[in-house]
Amino acid sequence: MKKIILALVLLLPFTSFAEVPAFPMAFWGVATIDGVIAPAGSVIEVYGGSSKVGEVIVKDGGVYGYTEPTKQKLLVEETNAPLSFTIQSVGVNGGVETAGLVAITHPGFVSGETVQKNLDFKITTQSTGGSSSGGGGGGGGGNRKAKVSTPIVEPLVLGQATTTVTSDEELRIQLQKQLIVLLTQLIALLQQRMAM
Repeated sequence: MKKIILALVLLLPFTSFAEVPAFPMAFWGVATIDGVIAPAGSVIEVYGGSSKVGEVIVKDGGVYGYTEPTKQKLLVEETNAPLSFTIQSVGVNGGVETAGLVAITHPGFVSGETVQKNLDFKITTQSTGGSSSGGGGGGGGGNRKAKVSTPIVEPLVLGQATTTVTSDEELRIQLQKQLIVLLTQLIALLQQRMAM
């Protein structure tokens, strides 16, 4: 018994000063480039200032993250800076990562928050007819792409009940679901860090 108490006393300083990482933030939605679904295999990266804090590979249909808690999302590590998104895709901008002509941003990191955010990267300047403005380089209307509508998906908001809770059992089930979402995001973040 004395050995157990001694071990606990010796471990106490390490456990009390250990830094617990924040739950990751997650984004999901559809990525488009100039209004056209981003090709599968495109890479979306998120930066907090100049530091990369997350990345994900686009799936079929331009989907980079799903509403389901066990499916892929764009996980973002803790940062104090506003978030900005970039895309890298073969055949777009010479395959070089770009933020596009208009930056896509998010105000900042919120631990454990899951956000639906459709990302439309504007890569080429759009001509409205007549002469193009100088310095745009490339413009022209010969290579028009059809606008693709993105599906409307109900967002998953953590911490808010989406149905009326009528019993303690239903409340317990909803809390368990939210805990599973957070743990899934944490596991995915840990797997990303181990892969780096």
